[in-house]
Amino acid sequence: MATFALAHMSCAGAWAWGAVPDRLRAAGHDGVAPDFTLVAGATPESHARELTAAVGKDRPSRSVILVGHSYGGLVVPRAAELLGDAAAALVVVDGLMPEPGESGFDLRPARADARRAEGRNRGDGMWTAGSQSPEPAWWRRLQPMPVSTFDAAVESIGTAARLPGWFVHCLRSDFADQAARARARGWNVVEVDGVHALPLTDPATCVQVLLTIASSIRTAPHSHGLE
Repeated sequence: MATFALAHMSCAGAWAWGAVPDRLRAAGHDGVAPDFTLVAGATPESHARELTAAVGKDRPSRSVILVGHSYGGLVVPRAAELLGDAAAALVVVDGLMPEPGESGFDLRPARADARRAEGRNRGDGMWTAGSQSPEPAWWRRLQPMPVSTFDAAVESIGTAARLPGWFVHCLRSDFADQAARARARGWNVVEVDGVHALPLTDPATCVQVLLTIASSIRTAPHSHGLE
């Protein structure tokens, strides 16, 4: 049995994983999906600590698969560092792929100025997702996100660099540049015909990919490839 530690996208909460945690549990695994604290001053570091606290202590060696969706890609490398030997692999679902010292805004510079300005204008250091047309029902559940989560650099992720990694690239999104980063890093890239919010729009495919990864790690712990 693997423990999937699920880091959600920005402006959201555990609900943004949809049916994924329940489906993982039904398949005999553990699915841990905490709500990150979205207040001014929060960072990927503070969210990594929330994720590892939700996973708990004394997990067996190589038993935790860290999965970050979108913004969660900034969180899971540092969480792997905090988990140490318990971390088995990293999976980024259409998410951000930082190098040490990079921030979310380094990876999404076109959005940086507007979101920083919004945080200043609002007076609370938060930015909002705005509107989308057509607007899916789940979009109305989004809440303001701390500017600090994208301004803070991701540090101390040496453990993550030594773990096998998978990037799930949703082909109908704008994360092709992050998939390219994953390939350059030697990660396995799994392409799916889906939109960015894959856990909500197609949880069956999301879970199928995660279960295949878990099986690959269990049957060939030193292999980075899907089998």
